[in-house]
Amino acid sequence: MRDDADIAGLRFVCTWLSALALALAVTLPVSATTFIINNMDGPGEGFNDTTPAAPVGGNNGTTLGQQRLNLFQKAADTWGAVIGSDVPIIIQASFDPLTCDANSAVLGSAGVTQIIRDFPNSPKSNTWYHIALANAIAGTDLITDADDIIATFNSAIDNNNNCMSDTNWYLGFDHNSGGDLDMLVVLLHEFAHGLGFSNFTDESTGSFIQGRPDVFAHFTLDNTSGLHWDEMTRGQRASSATNTGNVVWDGHEVVSGTADFLVNGADSSGNVKLYAPNPIRPGSSISHFDTVASPNLLMEPFISSNLGSDLDLTDEQLFDVGWTPVDTDGDGLSDVFETTVLATNPNAADSDNDGLADGNDGVVPITALPSGIDANGDGFVDGEQSLGADPNNSDTDGDGVSDGDEVGIYGIDPVLSNSGDVGPRNNPDNQINVADIVVLTRLVTGEIEATSLDLVLADINSDSQINAADLLLLQLSILIP
Repeated sequence: MRDDADIAGLRFVCTWLSALALALAVTLPVSATTFIINNMDGPGEGFNDTTPAAPVGGNNGTTLGQQRLNLFQKAADTWGAVIGSDVPIIIQASFDPLTCDANSAVLGSAGVTQIIRDFPNSPKSNTWYHIALANAIAGTDLITDADDIIATFNSAIDNNNNCMSDTNWYLGFDHNSGGDLDMLVVLLHEFAHGLGFSNFTDESTGSFIQGRPDVFAHFTLDNTSGLHWDEMTRGQRASSATNTGNVVWDGHEVVSGTADFLVNGADSSGNVKLYAPNPIRPGSSISHFDTVASPNLLMEPFISSNLGSDLDLTDEQLFDVGWTPVDTDGDGLSDVFETTVLATNPNAADSDNDGLADGNDGVVPITALPSGIDANGDGFVDGEQSLGADPNNSDTDGDGVSDGDEVGIYGIDPVLSNSGDVGPRNNPDNQINVADIVVLTRLVTGEIEATSLDLVLADINSDSQINAADLLLLQLSILIP
């Protein structure tokens, strides 16, 4: 897949927990992904260029080739720390002289080498996936002895006054590029295309490959028709491709991050606008966020000078299509969220050592609580928020039974009210049925004496009495749920 974009006169081609588990509760760790850079350059060229180069912006390579390879690995490591896969991702990479003159240049090309559908564990049937993503989901290398992403960039830009005049690739890690081209930003952008930020639809005709949609189409929504691209006819897709300002990405992960990030570039529902110019720009249309986004986004078709290594909404887009966030310590929080939002330790499941995993320490994940603390006096040591209970409310569901008793004595859900759940006797079973009517009838008739728990659960109308009114309400709740 190719991705074409004009950049300031430049053109580049992109192609729930157990009720009794009150302490440290973790999920399975998700490890960072290993990227392998497959150097395709010959002796003396590209990555093998021996031209001396002074270290720059944290890139300590001493030759032009070393710095290029270091930069590729830096971009790969950046993505590897975000998306999880047990299968290494192989990038076929090279630097070659490409089209170039004093005022313009083809910066490079990058994209996926293979697409695949109906693989083991595939979330959506009859749907095309990028091969690296499919490998990650399947947990195995589906196509052995094959590269996953191909990337070629223009070596002629460096130290060549006949190519972009005095403009060179900036090979530092710090984005202090001045008037040069920040290659790290370009690489992060391009690698994202190969990982899943691109569609395989022919925008001009609306045709799918072999008549089957890609996973990108499932999240591409046309606000005018109210249809996703996988729900449209070919003609409708072709028309949608130029429906400027009305084609959006509605994946949950992206939308959930929009309010905190974007000032402009989303619709009223928080869906992020996709690039849909008229006429179509092959390779750029749809497979990018719209240029109206503010602040600027990494995956716009034009590279802005104020972009850094912040993946903004790009990682969320990759999570939408199927990538699993890296969670090194298995605390249920992604490494990125821990480092950028919570300031917790992504390598320690319990950053504050209070016996609660960071993902279940919903009140103070970085401030240690005294061992066994019960801040709300409900008999349930803090950590109950991992069950959805409110640590500041001793009776979250308001059924008259404290959260601590519900969990520690009865083994029932502290979030769901158990009012009316009187059978089996003195042991609520989280069901309202005929057994409860039988027990309540015996309580109302005086056949059995009400216990303290009965006085709570059987008093359905909360009038401090157990009588026929409660029995009627219980019967109605069963007959008319």
